[in-house]
Amino acid sequence: MKVRHIILVLFAIALFSSCSVKKMAVNSMAKNMSGDATAVFMEDNDPELVGDAFPVILKMMDMLAATSPDNSTLKSTAGSLYVMYANVYLQGKGSMLPYEEWETQKELYDRAKKHYRRGYDYIIKALELKHKGFYAAFAASDYDAAFAGFKKEDAADLYWGGAAILAGVSVDILDPDFAADRDGAIKMLFKALEFDPDFGNGMLDEIMMQYYASLPEGMGGSMEKALYHYKHGVELSKDSMVSIHVSYASTICTKNQSQEGYDEFTAVLEDVLGRDVESVPENRLANIISQRKAMWLLENRDDYFLFGF
Repeated sequence: MKVRHIILVLFAIALFSSCSVKKMAVNSMAKNMSGDATAVFMEDNDPELVGDAFPVILKMMDMLAATSPDNSTLKSTAGSLYVMYANVYLQGKGSMLPYEEWETQKELYDRAKKHYRRGYDYIIKALELKHKGFYAAFAASDYDAAFAGFKKEDAADLYWGGAAILAGVSVDILDPDFAADRDGAIKMLFKALEFDPDFGNGMLDEIMMQYYASLPEGMGGSMEKALYHYKHGVELSKDSMVSIHVSYASTICTKNQSQEGYDEFTAVLEDVLGRDVESVPENRLANIISQRKAMWLLENRDDYFLFGF
């Protein structure tokens, strides 16, 4: 669906007072907009423009989801967009602020947690609409029953739901609400991996790499598995998604607290900065944002290696 078509549908929703007509218009729009909404963002070359537009899009999704409460596609799309916004424009922005701006950072992190939670709630509602009884079983930690009947097409919701909670934990590891949902979120990610190991052309591999690299071996961590997912993600994306290299530098290179680790960290991020973001238009926005993160990491690399040379 083209953007002009989306606008026409929104006018129709505003003009007609009949609830049934509104729902028909919304459902028609939902059939085509989920991939289109993401593509419009991902191909842009101006992160600030997208960031300014994001809140309007999110509130539009809230409106559409309220108009058609039984439409799982709308809830899935809204959930993924809330998680994207929280990660890039709230947590991501806050993570690169200097220490003296800690109050602003805290405000951004608090907002990020709220939006991760909104995204997660949308995803859970979408899964309940698709699989009746899912939520009760999932809340009771009866994961066999919760995921019964799930298929490959559920991998996207499982990914975004799991990512939302783990991102919230990374913002504030002491937040009891996110901590309580952590085990379920991990189950969601592993189920996504089971149903569609190639999901997102490396997106799922990137989060699995971070998961395995961040934990000690006694708690399920594995550098071997982390490296497998790194290589698999690069292969799947045909090395077109530079965020996985940024994550590799920050989660794996930093494990090697030596000159060798420092040099690899530097080399990987310098390679990211040398990439041509125009060569892969469908990943343009994500790659521009990843290059900004790479630059910040390089400028602050001494904070990640606690030794002297």
